[in-house]
Amino acid sequence: MKNNLRMVALGLLISAAVLFVFSQFFSPDTDAATTKEKTATTQEAGNNTTWKQKYEKLLAKQELEKNEAAEKERQETTAKADAEKKKNEVKKYTLIIQKGDPTSKVSQNLQENGIIPVAKNFDNYLKQNDYEKYIRDGKYELTSKMTFEQIAKKLSHQN
Repeated sequence: MKNNLRMVALGLLISAAVLFVFSQFFSPDTDAATTKEKTATTQEAGNNTTWKQKYEKLLAKQELEKNEAAEKERQETTAKADAEKKKNEVKKYTLIIQKGDPTSKVSQNLQENGIIPVAKNFDNYLKQNDYEKYIRDGKYELTSKMTFEQIAKKLSHQN
């Protein structure tokens, strides 16, 4: 019985091998198989062009963003340089003090014309160093490079 079962199994194995060899080497290709192969080839070619186009678009977009970032950085650098130049620029101003003008008005006028940065600080300097009593009316040529002390001495005629 064991021997018979082995022979049946061997027969099935041999018949399967013969059918496989015949189907692979001796059967003609059907139209469905060739159409399927053509479709697969066409789709691969289409996918390749689609991916190439997407890749090229992505590269172009990245290059554009890089150029925009460089342009923005250049503009910021130029703006900073202009601001620095303007900050370092020496401003000249002719201050006219009328009789009876308070020192706070003088300080405010100097700040508005860019000679001093903060009027309150200059006003406090005049009070602390006892210059506020000696400020005289008149016409004074001042620059933004002058210190608080130089301005105060000029306004109080202590030069």
